[in-house]
Amino acid sequence: MAKVVASSTRSKSIKLTYYRVLIGAVLLLVISAALSIPFVYESQTIWYKVGNDKIMLRSGQMAGLLAAVLLLVQILLAARGKWLQQLFGVAGLMRWHRINGIIIGLLAIMHMLLVLIPEGVTNLPIGLKYWPEMVGMVLLCIVAVLVISAQWRQQLRISYRRWRLLHRFLGYLAVVLMALHVLSVCDSFEQSVPRVALLFSVVGVMLAVFGSKVLSMPPGE
Repeated sequence: MAKVVASSTRSKSIKLTYYRVLIGAVLLLVISAALSIPFVYESQTIWYKVGNDKIMLRSGQMAGLLAAVLLLVQILLAARGKWLQQLFGVAGLMRWHRINGIIIGLLAIMHMLLVLIPEGVTNLPIGLKYWPEMVGMVLLCIVAVLVISAQWRQQLRISYRRWRLLHRFLGYLAVVLMALHVLSVCDSFEQSVPRVALLFSVVGVMLAVFGSKVLSMPPGE
């Protein structure tokens, strides 16, 4: 009997490890695909840059795209679907969610600086004409609020219930603004493949979150 239990436990452990590795591989594949966009679907703004300015601008685009991918991952982590809980545990998901949020914030700041510096401080994109860039600034502010309020909620004296409602609302709003910003600000996404991939990813994540919520509801509700 003990051997059967041990064998079953070992089999389950191997299966969980397999799924974790599979998820990691898929995530790396998605990240690699996203980071290749500035090279494969080069934007017109890159054409007119040379030297360090070109390197900084392309790096800024890559930082922004990586932040976008991790933002979608963040939504999945926040949903804490049963399947993810079985694979990583609630504590693991919460820890990953917290660290991932900080990384997103740092990448968002890097994206802003690396994109703006080559253009010069005197050419800041302010005004209705630059509404896609302004959406990006609003998104950066939202990400900052999410990260700061999550790290220092108690010091800011925000009740958990109020913080959770605000955090959830701003999180979903951030995804919508991210998609709007990326699709509008970068002509790389005028190409069908990147555009469809982004829309498919956003819709897919939202459906996955909705599905996890439905499955977690008690029977009869």
